[in-house]
Amino acid sequence: MLIGTSDLSKNVDAACVTELGIPMIVLMENAVISAMKNMDIDIYNSYVVVCGVGNNGGDGLGIARHLNTKGKDVEVFLIGNLEKLSECSKINYNILLNMGINIININKSDLIEKDDENINKNKVDKIIKNEKGNIIKNKNLTMLKEAISKSDVVVDAIFGTGLKRDITGIFKEVIDMVNDNSKKTYSIDVPSGINSDKGNVLGTCIKANKTISFEFYKRGFLNYDTSSLIGNVIVEKIGVPDFITKKYHEDEFITDENFVKNNIRIRDVHGFKSDFGKVSIVAGSKGFYGASFIATESAVKSGSGLVILISEEDVQNKASIRLTEAMTVNFEEERLNKILSSSNAIGFGPGMGDSHQTFDKLLKTVEGSNCPIVLDADGLNVMKDRCYRFLEWENKFVITPHLGEMARLTGDSIGYIREHRVDVAKEFAQKYNVVVLLKGYQTVITDGKKTYINPTGNSCMATGGMGDCLLGMITSFIGQGVDVFEATVMGAYIHGYIGDKLSKKMYTVTATDLISNISLTMKEFLLI
Repeated sequence: MLIGTSDLSKNVDAACVTELGIPMIVLMENAVISAMKNMDIDIYNSYVVVCGVGNNGGDGLGIARHLNTKGKDVEVFLIGNLEKLSECSKINYNILLNMGINIININKSDLIEKDDENINKNKVDKIIKNEKGNIIKNKNLTMLKEAISKSDVVVDAIFGTGLKRDITGIFKEVIDMVNDNSKKTYSIDVPSGINSDKGNVLGTCIKANKTISFEFYKRGFLNYDTSSLIGNVIVEKIGVPDFITKKYHEDEFITDENFVKNNIRIRDVHGFKSDFGKVSIVAGSKGFYGASFIATESAVKSGSGLVILISEEDVQNKASIRLTEAMTVNFEEERLNKILSSSNAIGFGPGMGDSHQTFDKLLKTVEGSNCPIVLDADGLNVMKDRCYRFLEWENKFVITPHLGEMARLTGDSIGYIREHRVDVAKEFAQKYNVVVLLKGYQTVITDGKKTYINPTGNSCMATGGMGDCLLGMITSFIGQGVDVFEATVMGAYIHGYIGDKLSKKMYTVTATDLISNISLTMKEFLLI
């Protein structure tokens, strides 16, 4: 699924009109027909459609027309100055009038500022005041409130993706009225009042139960704060040719099952273990044995031909008892150099401790190998103030930080990273030529040029060892010959997918639970 910005939507629309000759009204009608698939007309009978004067409002007017022809009870409210109706909106507006459908216009004359000394209060039928003390002419707004209260669904088509300013005045009154009185609200393209690029609320916004978006999953929906505002997001195509979207798209995607299916290594009937990669996991320290076991076992279950745990002797002695399908070696053994130099991928960092000794081990690992390296946990912590080394080392690195670790690497605050996850990850990946997997709900994976957002995973997985498990999976996939970036995207998706499946019947999902399901799940993807 493509992720898009307001500029992308504008550019694609313009290209369809100017390069292909598709009239804008055709695109609007396609959007209307696509939206109608999600109006749940088999469930609900009464709708209030609240429209603005721009093209988003035109979508709403078109939806009102189709709902009417389906025999639904529809009331239409148009917010704003009729003289500012966009060209396409005006077409749909006139069609409704020709059909005999009443459209109630609510504009700024229905809201009188409290400091307007020219108000003749005797001419206002029924004076009420809002929380700011502004006087509201009650007639049209009362009609809207009554219509919303008795309707099954409110369709929000007030503002689209181009909104940049804070919402005030009559528009704020209408949006607040919808939120206060609607039983169920469906927003068209984007809930009115949300900045579609950043996800911040512009003064106030519609709280949607469902958002029917066109062509692209809007980038602003990735902002954690929007999750309670956008409801269930559905992305519908409206007839834009793929070559047009590819021409203007910025290579931002949401991972889907097809991506995973197309990248899983198919095991040829004649294959040997040497055909499926040799990977090393550098992990563990005294008192932190579990991380080394989880990361190693995860790599084994993900399909590597041979997995070796590299650790301190104390860790080796304890882990080797539990690891029946993996080899172990400690840092003092002579065979270490041969193992490093022959590895197809290396995972480094879980449970090692943030110390000079860990950085020394990282240096030895880098100098002794020529394969991709996946860094997590203390492998990341020891890179604080040393990120420039990524540019000096020839290995291709994948880093898998959570927000706190990313803050230490970049010097940015956790709050800033949380609000700008995609941009922070892309900038870091570009600057240091690494693949970044920034953990969290809707994990961001980027190489600085192409970006994927992972839709799988949930809070039932918020247990110790999950990151170690992910490191093992990604390292294994790289070692099997999957492209470094694609292996990272695939690892995140399968990791979360298993967690989602298990959480349907489990209160919490542990790393051990997840590891035992990796092989079965990968086979499941091949059979899809």
